[in-house]
Amino acid sequence: RNPPTKQPQQHTQQAPTSPHHTLLSLTFTITIIKNQNMSTFIQRYLILISCSLYVTAAFTSTWLQPSWDLLHNHNHHMLQMSHVNHPYHSNEDDKILQNTSRRSFLAQTTPLLLLPLPLTLPQTAFAAASSNIPSVGAPAPKFSLPSSRGDRIVTLDSLTTKGVWTVMYFYPGAFTNGCTLEARGFQQDIREYERRKTQIVGVSVDSVEKNAQFCSSEGLEFVLLSDLGGKVSKAYGSALSIPGFGTFSNRQTYIIDPSGNLRWVFTDVESHVPRHSAEVLEKLQELQSV
Repeated sequence: RNPPTKQPQQHTQQAPTSPHHTLLSLTFTITIIKNQNMSTFIQRYLILISCSLYVTAAFTSTWLQPSWDLLHNHNHHMLQMSHVNHPYHSNEDDKILQNTSRRSFLAQTTPLLLLPLPLTLPQTAFAAASSNIPSVGAPAPKFSLPSSRGDRIVTLDSLTTKGVWTVMYFYPGAFTNGCTLEARGFQQDIREYERRKTQIVGVSVDSVEKNAQFCSSEGLEFVLLSDLGGKVSKAYGSALSIPGFGTFSNRQTYIIDPSGNLRWVFTDVESHVPRHSAEVLEKLQELQSV
């Protein structure tokens, strides 16, 4: 008597990742990035990374679609033939034949798994930067940086020897929307700062030439310092390091008294750039009245 023939198992084909699903993931990722408390300058870079990952995922899915169909049909045929030729075919053999299809599926879905990666980069970088912010009341970190006014070198000592207060604000990059708006706010209130015996100083990783062009374009009466490499930004806990794009200055503002002591730090500037100068003046008045 012939042994009973084992019926071949039905194998359901897993559809490759749809570009439309990837687009939805990208849209969701960009929405979250825009809601993060970070500069527009850095947001654009993160969105660029997300778009690059989306293109990779979309093209990978489209390119592998014919190979996926051919490979799946081939494996399914082999499974059927193995059951016919070998009635006592084991489940372990089935699993081995399906491994190639699973690898192909992983190759298509991996780009989708990378899409949330840009969301973790700013959070990690910002947390690391915030932990290095100097304590209020302690001496402000020393520095020596070239300014937008030619060959002039500005140091903390040169600022404090004037016997005035200093508002030193860090910004990601000249000519970007947020940084332009912030600089215009300080320039608009420059006379009020002068009345309060306070000077404005901007710091970024931009070159001296770019800062000089920015000052000329916006008619800024205060200096901008070039922190190439972000060494001073790191000392003040204002550096954001993004893999593949380098180090940028996060949007933060520091108030330093005439003795060179750090009196106040504004860390949440990005969410209210238009009224930031007014907030600085309000805090300055409070500190000077003590």
